[in-house]
Formats: sequence, C-alpha cells, structure tokens
Amino acid sequence: MRRVLGGAGGLNRGLGAAIFAAGLLISGCSLAGDITPPPALATAQMALSAELQTPAPLIPPATQPDLAAGAIIYAEKCAACHGLQGLSDGELAEGLAFEPAPLGDPEFARQADPAEWYQVVTIGNLDRLMPGFVSLTDQQRWDVVGYALSLSEGLLPLGAAEEGRSPEAELKSGTVVGRVSNGSEGGALPADLELALLGYDGDRQVVSETTIVEADGSFRFEGLEYVPGRLFFATVIYDGLTFRSDVAHVTSDGTALDLPITIYDTSDDPGALRVERLHLILDFSAEDTLTVLEVWVLSNTSDRVITAPLQVPLPEGAFNLTFESGSVGDRFELTRDGFVDLEPILPGSGLDHLIFGFDLPGSRSTQFDQLMRHPVDAVSVLIPADGPRVTGLQDRGIQDIGGLRMQNFSEGNLAAEDLLSFQVFAPSRRFRLSATVMIGAAALLVSGLSAARLWVGARPGKLDWEELLQKIARLDDEYEDGKLSEVKWRRKRKPLKRQALDQMGKTDD
Repeated sequence: MRRVLGGAGGLNRGLGAAIFAAGLLISGCSLAGDITPPPALATAQMALSAELQTPAPLIPPATQPDLAAGAIIYAEKCAACHGLQGLSDGELAEGLAFEPAPLGDPEFARQADPAEWYQVVTIGNLDRLMPGFVSLTDQQRWDVVGYALSLSEGLLPLGAAEEGRSPEAELKSGTVVGRVSNGSEGGALPADLELALLGYDGDRQVVSETTIVEADGSFRFEGLEYVPGRLFFATVIYDGLTFRSDVAHVTSDGTALDLPITIYDTSDDPGALRVERLHLILDFSAEDTLTVLEVWVLSNTSDRVITAPLQVPLPEGAFNLTFESGSVGDRFELTRDGFVDLEPILPGSGLDHLIFGFDLPGSRSTQFDQLMRHPVDAVSVLIPADGPRVTGLQDRGIQDIGGLRMQNFSEGNLAAEDLLSFQVFAPSRRFRLSATVMIGAAALLVSGLSAARLWVGARPGKLDWEELLQKIARLDDEYEDGKLSEVKWRRKRKPLKRQALDQMGKTDD
C-alpha cells in the first residue's frame, strides 16, 4: 500500500495536528476494514452518526471468553494505542487527543464493567473519538474484552502464551504459504524473485526469513514458532517497487496461513488516475488568513502502477505549504503553480491518500479558485456551523459528524482542467476552528466512521524549563500522596520530562 504522508512544519498548530491526525487515520492503524466508506457520503454520515450513538443489544458470550484469541485481536486493533500491557503507552498513544483507557491498571480494571466495554467495542465511543469494531463477531468482542481486562492481572502477556492456558499453547509451530501473481494484463513473474517473510510482536520485529519464489509463484515457510498475537506479512521487490501481502496471524488449528501477493507492471500514463473524493476543511484561526486542509482520496482504474506524477495546482497566493509526510526535493517537487507528488499509485479504488495544507491571504471575502489537473468525482467543503458563509457550492446543511456540528457544501464531479471555485465570507466575529474539530471532521470524511483509530489533538504550547520542572514536581507530589496511580503518573510525567530535556539540549535515555 502507498506510503502515508507525514509531518513537516509551517502551518498553525491546529492545522498541523489535523494533518498529522488525518495521516494516522489512513495509515496502518486505521480501521478501514471495519466499515466500508459509504458511496453517498454526505447522506450516509448523518445516518451512521445517529446509528453509532444507539446502544447495541447486549449479546451474552456463547462460551467463556478465549483469552488467547482475544490477545490476537488486541495486538491487531488495540495495542498501538493502549500499549502491549494496557498501560496507555502504545507507540501512538502520546499524540492522541484523548488518553487511551489504562486497561492494565488494576484500579481501572476493578471498576470496569465488561458489559459496558462490550458496548464500547461494538459501537465505539464517539465522545472520545473511538470507533466500533463492526468486523468482529460477538464472541470475538467478548474475547478481546476479556483479554484486555485481564492485563491488570498479568495474564497471558502478548508474545508469550503460557503453557497449558489454552489449546493454542499446544501448537509449537505454524506454516505460511502463498502465491505471487502479476495483476497486469500480459504481465509475468520474473525469474528468481526473492520474497521476505516478516513477523512482529507488537512493534518489535521478531521474524525475518527469505526464500525464492517457485516458477508458478508459490512459496512456503514451515516450522514457524506459534505465538498468540504475532503478526506476519510477506513482501517482494519488483521493478523497483515493494509489494506486500495482507497482515495476518497463524491460526491454532494447524491450518497454513495464506499470504498471497499481487504485483503490477508500471505505466507513466496518468489517464487512469482520478480523485475519488476531495475534502476541504477551512480554518479562520489566524487574522486575515484562511487556512485550508485538503484530503485527496485517490483511485487508479488501470491494472498498472501509475508512476506519472500527481499534479496539484494551488490557489494563487497560497503559502505555508505543509505536507503530512515527505518533503520538497524528495517525494514532492514544486511547480510553477503548485507541486507534484512523485509517489507511485497502486491500482484500486480509494487505496491511496494525499493530505496537505496551506494558507491563503484572507479578508472578509475570499475567492477560492483551484485548478484540477485530474478528474474529481466529488467535492466536500466543511466549515464550522454558525461560522462563515460559502457561495458557489451546493449547501448540504448542517450535519452532526460524530458530535461535530459542521456546515457541509458540495460540488459535483469535475473534469480534468476544471476549476474548483467558490467564495468564503468570514463572520464578523473572528472564529477559531479548533484542531479537534478539524481532526474529527477529516477523520470521518477520509474513511467514514471506521477511521477513528487515531485522533491526534493539538500539541500543547511550549512551556519554559522552570514551569516544566514545577509541573513534574507537582505530579511527583500527587503520586507520593497517593492521588495518582503509577500508570497515570508515568503517562503524564513522560512528555513533560521529554520537553524539559529537549529545552536543556539533552536526550531522554
């Protein structure tokens, strides 16, 4: 899958956080497989929002929760935020708008109601921007709830199944098989194609093996150690591009894990490239400045990887161009009227995304004109409700998108070389569109209500060194007085300590 865009500076803090958040939402941690983005997005959002706020029926587990099965689900869908041991210290936890629940904290677990957590896993908690996992069966939801709430007791830690705890412990090894095929018409497999199999426990790589693919594209790895929660995927390099299988785990019944990979030939013809959905979120957070966040959902309707640059003209006068990832001179190149994205685009619908932001000189009336070099199927423009006015687009009314009241404007399809044009009238009272609103709106628009895995909030402003030390001291006092649990103390202390060390020119070892 295409590399997700990620972090350069330049814009105001709110938009920078929103861009970073939108990138995370569509990266490996997203739940795009749980809810397919609806084709009629504007209409579906209202229905989905209301639907997910309705409690789901409580279905008792058919059998006792299987903690080993729950551990696998937890590793796939929960550990990156909640942490391997449920201490809210996952690799992406620090940037979240809301602290992940400390599932491994004994105090928290004692007060947790499994039935309530079943509801959270089922329908999500939009107040804290957490999705429901609709792809899981009822039994799987009970399994992951049981495992998550057992973390405080030190049961079955990820990556180390206990002997005798479950039938999974009896399986000592597993097998991974697969087949590499060329998805381009007339395409063939190269001779002596090398394939790599990688295995991960959480974010730690623990398996790396290679083999030469057979002439018919098949491959096989045997004698792999079985560990609940361990994830595998396979990769090949073809024509200078890396292609990857899905990510999956070895099952406990001895069935070989199948990891097929499809490779594609390349094409430098951009004719099959189109923007499936173009979302713009407008921010009037700075005086006389209109800040724009753009989310492009891209499609390649051919059966080849498009290597032609994606051309993105910007409105005249745009400045402070910021990418969620990559930089000019590497992935991006500036042009006379904007920039181009040099990253290849895989075949498929909505598989690739581009996220960037920029500022425009703003006044009481701002004309927005942006040329589209590629066809666009649908355009959506979001602004805060009761904020500025927009003319030149179809008013879809106010929508409650996951609790965020946003005014939605739309434009139909645009042909290549068409102009996206509308006018924005700022309110008499200067309006600050918070990072949370931009993040939530971008999240729900990028991949429907399913993409709620990671919402990153605005970063706290810089504190001076003495104030940081005072905050750390107060936290230490609260911990010593028993007002904070060790989990909460460590979670709150870590970012303050890092900021203090950064200002002192040192590193946190």
